[in-house]
Amino acid sequence: MEENVIFCRQCEILNNLPKDVLDYTQKLYRLLDEKDRATDSLISQRLKVCETCEKNREGTCQSCGCYVAFRAMKKEGNCPMKKW
Repeated sequence: MEENVIFCRQCEILNNLPKDVLDYTQKLYRLLDEKDRATDSLISQRLKVCETCEKNREGTCQSCGCYVAFRAMKKEGNCPMKKW
């Protein structure tokens, strides 16, 4: 067993996205105007909430159908379940 391994929920969600979706999400993030981007810290906080949500299925929100990583990246993004 590895010692000092830190589990990252953001990485877990992002790693579960299909590669083409992850690439597309990262491209869209880069295309967002900098003022419209959430900070890495805010994205991480949001994804922690999504990780524990019963509507999250492998990075897809079953409430609205979006990829949670994409929604979390927008500064003005919001959760359809009103969890963040």
